[in-house]
Amino acid sequence: MAQTEVKGKIFFPDGAKVQVKESGAGSYTDIGALNSAISMTVEYTENQVTTANAGKTDKQLREMIVNGSFTLINLDLDNIKRLGGGLFTSEDTTGDTVADASITDQTIAGFTDFTPVHLEPIETSSGVTLKYSAFPTLTSVSASTAGALAEGDDYFVIVDNNSPSGYSIYFDSSGSAGAAITETITVDFGDIDPIERTTLYAGSSTKVLDPYAIKFTHTDSNDKVREVELFSVDTNSGGFQFNFKGANEDGVEEMPIAFTGRLDTSLTDGKQLIKIVQDEGAA
Repeated sequence: MAQTEVKGKIFFPDGAKVQVKESGAGSYTDIGALNSAISMTVEYTENQVTTANAGKTDKQLREMIVNGSFTLINLDLDNIKRLGGGLFTSEDTTGDTVADASITDQTIAGFTDFTPVHLEPIETSSGVTLKYSAFPTLTSVSASTAGALAEGDDYFVIVDNNSPSGYSIYFDSSGSAGAAITETITVDFGDIDPIERTTLYAGSSTKVLDPYAIKFTHTDSNDKVREVELFSVDTNSGGFQFNFKGANEDGVEEMPIAFTGRLDTSLTDGKQLIKIVQDEGAA
């Protein structure tokens, strides 16, 4: 016989998106695929005294932290650098110019005003999405009915760390060309000098880390969100493992990340460590 009917907040395992915002960044970056559960535990030091004649004092808590972990398998060096909090520096090497004629035009089937769409310049012969080494100069952006669109009026190109090329584009249907949101947009990229190689370096006699913020978001099939955000986080020593599995091993290369979230004392007291969000049933 059931002893309770309260079960509206039972959640089946489904993973979560992990996003990092490094010191000085204006937005979060999705760090991609994991190969483990995400764990987070709120911990603190307790202070309570048993008096000689009045029982126990109230319990005082101090040194609040969150200890957590996950295993990263999307081993993008830019994101590893973000998790380093200043531990790593990086250098990009630019490859040979890829000509406009060798890049497939991108088609965007309709748009929502001011909603970014990733720019994805694909080298036709290799199928590789090129990563810009400098701010994009597009040959043309045109709508199927409205025709040529003007940058800074009908469309805007922005830096976007979540885009494979490093940039995204968004549109304004109220611009001079008056492109309708149902129109198909064609992006002609022009010549590109792509980033061919990224190199990380690390090593100092001493180093003061810059904490990053981290956010874990689960969205269900009804667009309901559960989310945990930590405001000041360091990756723990031993978390950056650069390994090569043997050819006789299963799975993929992994990087187990262990981290500690600490208080951000610049925030309001009582809200300095963690934020936990859960959508209710109403839309």
